[in-house]
Amino acid sequence: MQETNWAGQQPVFLAGDDEPSARLREFAFAALVREPKPVDPADLIAMSGFEPDAVDAALDRLGAAGRIDRDASGRVLGAAGLTIADGPHGLTMSGHDYRTWCAFDALGIPAALRTDARLATSCAVCDREIEVEVVGGEAPANEPVRLWLSAGGADMRADFCTPTVMLCSLAHAEEWAGRQGQHGTILDLEAAAAEGATSWRSAADVALGLEAWR
Repeated sequence: MQETNWAGQQPVFLAGDDEPSARLREFAFAALVREPKPVDPADLIAMSGFEPDAVDAALDRLGAAGRIDRDASGRVLGAAGLTIADGPHGLTMSGHDYRTWCAFDALGIPAALRTDARLATSCAVCDREIEVEVVGGEAPANEPVRLWLSAGGADMRADFCTPTVMLCSLAHAEEWAGRQGQHGTILDLEAAAAEGATSWRSAADVALGLEAWR
């Protein structure tokens, strides 16, 4: 299954699953945005209105496919790229510290939520530290930093998340593109944030509306 994340395609973290699974990931994402703590399946049942057996089965499928992070008790630690488990990129929003599965997550999530954030990562070529401040969901303009957005593949984590990184300069972005066989695209931060705002739109809408559920 080829997974892409631009040109009007379904976001990579929602592609290839049944509707209940996609919705459960959005609810789990929303709960993590509200408060960075493990999400109990019972909360997902209450939020979604799905039958308990259907929720348990969907979570098992998502976990086996690497599309959510879970702890030993089955609670959700990560969904739609946002996690309180391990991840290569740091993201701080609303005073809360998270990790993300790929660099696109760290930029796209606050863009969709239209919130202030700080992301921390390193250049995939030279390992130089990269910090980006997002203000009201807007990425800074005229930055030399670039995002490499992988074209993806059958394995979301290995084929999309791992190679989707930030580079400290266009030169290093072009070098990374060569290492990846040109299987993706180079974006400046403004373009990447715009893509992220679109990709996470439905998940962000759930998160922004979660206070009504409480």
